[in-house]
Amino acid sequence: MVKSLLVKVLKKLTRKLEKEASNMEYLTKADSSVLLQGTHIKFTTKKEDRTYVIIGERCLIGATFLFETEKGNITIGNNVHIGGSFFICRTSITVADDVTMAWGITIYDHNSHSIYWEERKDDNDNCYSDYIKYNGNNIVNKDWSNVVSKPIYIGSKVWIGFNVTILKGVTIGEGAVVGACSVITKDVEPWTVVGGNPATVIKRLK
Repeated sequence: MVKSLLVKVLKKLTRKLEKEASNMEYLTKADSSVLLQGTHIKFTTKKEDRTYVIIGERCLIGATFLFETEKGNITIGNNVHIGGSFFICRTSITVADDVTMAWGITIYDHNSHSIYWEERKDDNDNCYSDYIKYNGNNIVNKDWSNVVSKPIYIGSKVWIGFNVTILKGVTIGEGAVVGACSVITKDVEPWTVVGGNPATVIKRLK
């Protein structure tokens, strides 16, 4: 009885791990870099046969990479540490060299929906229909024409605290420090400390 239950649990765990790792063929990394447990790629739309995520040398990466169109790209430089963060990509997210990122960070390069009801009134119905038709890929036929999307760039030597949210179109300058739980809605100057919602400059660094 106990043995049978253990076998069932192991099979279920194996299936879960296989499912999480099923899209890792879309990721390329240097041999010296390590993907931490739970790192995986998800798609809510169709995908192309190509590399979606590129990771440089000597990185420790813990992240979920979610692609919401088949055209997105995520690039991570060298000597980058990311702990349990969430990338949501339609266009482009770039993390330069020597960046340190804590856990619970969300990086989101688009608005997901229009702010105007008339332009988003069919979104939920289309999402439901796609989910049923395409076995969980819920935005295959999403209308992106009224959704604002802009690339995100995180410069070298940046440190980002836990539970930070970084929104579309933002550039975080070299050497900047982003305080925990901040919301970044506009560019961050190089060598500054920022914090808050929305984040503002707290201190300028030498």
